[in-house]
Amino acid sequence: MINWRKVTRYSLITGLKLALVLAVVLAFYLIYLDSMLSQRFASNRYQAPALIYGRALTLAPGAVISQQHVETELAQLRYRKVTQVDDSGEYQSGNQQLHIYRRPFDFPGGPEMAQAVKVLFKENRIDRILSWPNGREISQFRLESPLVARLTPSSQEDRLLVGLELVPNLLVETLLLVEDRNFYHHSGISPAGIARAALANLAAGRTVQGGSTLTQQLVKNLYLTRQQTLWRKIREALMALVIDFRFSKNEILETYLNEVYFGQDKGSAIHGIGLASAFYFGKQVQELEPAEIALLVGVVKGPSYYNPRRYPERAQERRDLILQQMFEQDMINKNQYLTAINTPVTDIEDSSLVARSRPHYVDLVQRELRNIVLPEQWQSTGLRVFTYLDPQAQNAAEKALQTVLPQLSKDPDIEGAVVVADYRRAGIKALVGGRNSQLAGFNRALLAQRQVGSLIKPFIYATALESPERYSLATPLSDELLQLKIQGGEDWIPRNYDGEYLAPVPLYDAFVQSRNLPAVHLGLELGIPLIAEQLRQAGVTTPIEEYPSLTLGAVPLSPVAVTRMYATLANDGYYQPLRAVQAITTHSGLQVYERNIERGRRVFSESASYLVQHAMRGVISEGTGRALTEAFPNQRLAGKSGTTNDLKDSWFVTVDGRDVTTVWLGRDDSDSIGMTGSTGALPVVRSYLQQTGVVPGETEVPDAIATSAFHRQTGVQVPLACSDARRFPAVKQVLAEDIDCSGQQKEKSWLERLFGG
Repeated sequence: MINWRKVTRYSLITGLKLALVLAVVLAFYLIYLDSMLSQRFASNRYQAPALIYGRALTLAPGAVISQQHVETELAQLRYRKVTQVDDSGEYQSGNQQLHIYRRPFDFPGGPEMAQAVKVLFKENRIDRILSWPNGREISQFRLESPLVARLTPSSQEDRLLVGLELVPNLLVETLLLVEDRNFYHHSGISPAGIARAALANLAAGRTVQGGSTLTQQLVKNLYLTRQQTLWRKIREALMALVIDFRFSKNEILETYLNEVYFGQDKGSAIHGIGLASAFYFGKQVQELEPAEIALLVGVVKGPSYYNPRRYPERAQERRDLILQQMFEQDMINKNQYLTAINTPVTDIEDSSLVARSRPHYVDLVQRELRNIVLPEQWQSTGLRVFTYLDPQAQNAAEKALQTVLPQLSKDPDIEGAVVVADYRRAGIKALVGGRNSQLAGFNRALLAQRQVGSLIKPFIYATALESPERYSLATPLSDELLQLKIQGGEDWIPRNYDGEYLAPVPLYDAFVQSRNLPAVHLGLELGIPLIAEQLRQAGVTTPIEEYPSLTLGAVPLSPVAVTRMYATLANDGYYQPLRAVQAITTHSGLQVYERNIERGRRVFSESASYLVQHAMRGVISEGTGRALTEAFPNQRLAGKSGTTNDLKDSWFVTVDGRDVTTVWLGRDDSDSIGMTGSTGALPVVRSYLQQTGVVPGETEVPDAIATSAFHRQTGVQVPLACSDARRFPAVKQVLAEDIDCSGQQKEKSWLERLFGG
């Protein structure tokens, strides 16, 4: 006979022992979870990308910029064109004026609030900028920086971290109303919610309601898989209890708002309310309206199912249901409710945060980031990388290369590169590394090392003009054929492109006509080592072979290196390294890096730089760049063409009042393309400048320069009144006085000798 008393006693003791063991195991597991979660949740909750921004368009009275240019920028920033401006992110266009309501934005120097202005234009210039509505004139106004790319972590999760203080209270209240009403009153799990969900699911015969709190949802998103098992649900509950015990409700809520999933942007997952508000509405989170808040809260339940761009009807139904709940709970008034339910689900059709990829420019940014000391584990805070990229200049450069190349040749293997740099700010504003600008791969702007031909000549002439007592723009240079013996090789016999050899040619004419022999003679006279050293000082970092052929550009350089060199000439002879990255902050605005632009090192004197630029303007007005004069008359545009042997490389560089623009065309296999600098690269430059416009070159003459006259044949200085004379700018210090039309010193009269006149 069974002794039930003993069985019961044995069962109770065994049960107590098992319970004790389970309690000990649970205690140790909770200690483990506490140790693990406390560290991970505090310091490594999620990974955030590096968001790359272009330059902020700055408007100021007197700036050369058209109304259309500003409107294009506003469209790229996804501003809404309206008939009456009421809210940030809107603008109104009128006759010679724009009414703009800029969004709030965290610039590298700190956050700026939303601001409304009226910008008045006059003949493609900004006339005045008025603060609105008070009408006070202001000296400067800038739009926010455009997002141009994102460097996502290995997890392919994308987010823009925002602090809880930036999130509207209405959004927080609505989220808690819909997802977790007792968030501030439970301990991480809600037994009542679990029971309520269980009854609802039991009644429906399927899963229709979840009982998870926001804390549990967060744990599941951060640390667990989506596998539906009992053990996973137990772990989820235990981890939620630990996090709720260790961290404040606001910390948990902020983490949830930065982690919650909102859908896909191409290959990247959109996480967090900060990026979601920009993705769906083109707004910062603090600008969200009730209708937008309701939609985002609704999307949380099923980002794919309630995608407002793919399924607008069901997304609107979900949004309107939440709006009704907000109205019933007195979170919005009747007018707000009626306005919200009549608002379109989303008026931003573009489903991508970044309109166009910029793989070649981003490649440059990534290379620079490797040389900048960044915080360890920066992915936990995210980075905002502010660059010099001008989206309109970039678009124009890409379009110029893509449209002009097929017009020049049917050969699909002819490639190209374009680099545009603001030489005053030493920033690269556009970079295209191939005719297919959307294809990542070999970045020819950075990596293609090609001989530069006549592009080297300005630096030979600048080196000579550093000695004004010996050389001026009028100095005759030999144009005679020469033959140099090369040790261990064939003799070098340089030739002019036209096959002709003239009498001594004035330095200016030799420059403008891009004659080879005068440059060779002058380079040999100056010394090849000196020229090579000047090139290094001007920014050439690759090896330079110091052979006589250097005088004709027998040195391989990348388009970026060429741009650095010409930026030195344009910047009054000062070298500054060109950069893409201007500043870096964390997502919260903490400054990580700011570029300090100094004057740079002196390579050429201001006088020599000015004289070379004067000759480069001659290239445009009467030399190999004449085609640009027809397109841009009276703009003081300077330039230089470059062509290599057998027409393998076509180069053209222009300098205006702000930018250096470099274009290279060629084949990757170095076969001939059959184009000179003027017939190949120049049309691409012209197309680019026609889209962006030319900033007129400076008209101010350095104090050390004066206009003088020179004898046409001998190149000696003569009086300005002499009939057979040419006028050139020259260095005042070496100009003589009291000379006759032959350049000889006038004989003084006895009175002048007596009184020293």
